[in-house]
Amino acid sequence: MTRHTFHPLLRQTAVAATLALLGSAALAQVSAMDATGAFSMDGGALTNLLSAFPPNSLVDVLRFENTGTSNVGLHSYGSTSGDFGSRSSGMGVYQVSGGFKLVQTVTNSSAVAQSAKFTFSITPGMVQNNIGSALGSGQYVEAGLKFDLRKGASSVWNSSATLRSDETGTSAAFGGDTSLYNGTGTMYSVLGVTREIDLGVINAGDSFELSYELTTFANGVSTAGDDRWVEPTTFTVPEGWYVYGDCGAYGYGYGCGTQPPGTVINVPGYWVQGTVSGSHASSGDPFDIRFGPDDKFYASVSPNAAFGSVSLQPVPEPASYALLLSGLGVLGWAARRRRKTI
Repeated sequence: MTRHTFHPLLRQTAVAATLALLGSAALAQVSAMDATGAFSMDGGALTNLLSAFPPNSLVDVLRFENTGTSNVGLHSYGSTSGDFGSRSSGMGVYQVSGGFKLVQTVTNSSAVAQSAKFTFSITPGMVQNNIGSALGSGQYVEAGLKFDLRKGASSVWNSSATLRSDETGTSAAFGGDTSLYNGTGTMYSVLGVTREIDLGVINAGDSFELSYELTTFANGVSTAGDDRWVEPTTFTVPEGWYVYGDCGAYGYGYGCGTQPPGTVINVPGYWVQGTVSGSHASSGDPFDIRFGPDDKFYASVSPNAAFGSVSLQPVPEPASYALLLSGLGVLGWAARRRRKTI
């Protein structure tokens, strides 16, 4: 048997062509990240909170306050490792908002164009209005949230939900990717789902800015009134959620059982003492939300929700194909020539 060898230059040509097609690309670097919050009670001045990157790899704003007749709660946070969330809530006369934003610079450092995709998971949460007593003229509670993914100045994916209750009843409005929400009446859950967004083709050497922002808000004006009766309801545990017994701070549960997604929880009818009303919006930080006064159930979520990642897949250009084919063609021609001469 005769062993065929090829000239090193021919071998290098084919290898270079292949590497040009499969060249690696530098991924994203964090260029900005912040957590924000703002709140007021009883018509008072607005207090603004900010935690920014750098110097910290973790940004976090957290505040719970009350005046006796009103209260507010907010928590927005995130880190360069990927976990993030935002929660806004209040009761009485209140105005609350919060948010998390992360900006990355993505560079294609390979020798060919790359097809970019962004894959991320939504952290489960909810939008809910808590009606303490009948809302009269001029009284209301509302809550909402919005996700926004942008490539440069253009939004490439977004989703929003707003829930408002007043003397006329409760209305819900959704925008963008509406499949994130499931519910009825005064409570809608934010499902724990994964999305993959096509960012288009990025030419060799080019960069773009990718930003992801989650914002939440809760506002309301209400006073305490008469006791009211809440009709029996059922709650189905949404995708990505867990429901714990009354066994730990914030309802996250310590050593107690869980109810998996799809479990139906029957909440019996009950009387609510006439109190001020409130609202709540969150993705990633639901805290303690009861379904009924005697059920001892809390809503919570899996804590393992990542920000996401950018993946680049080579998109060979015609010139790259030509280079690869020419290299392989030369190798084939050389092999045939050697067979004829041996």
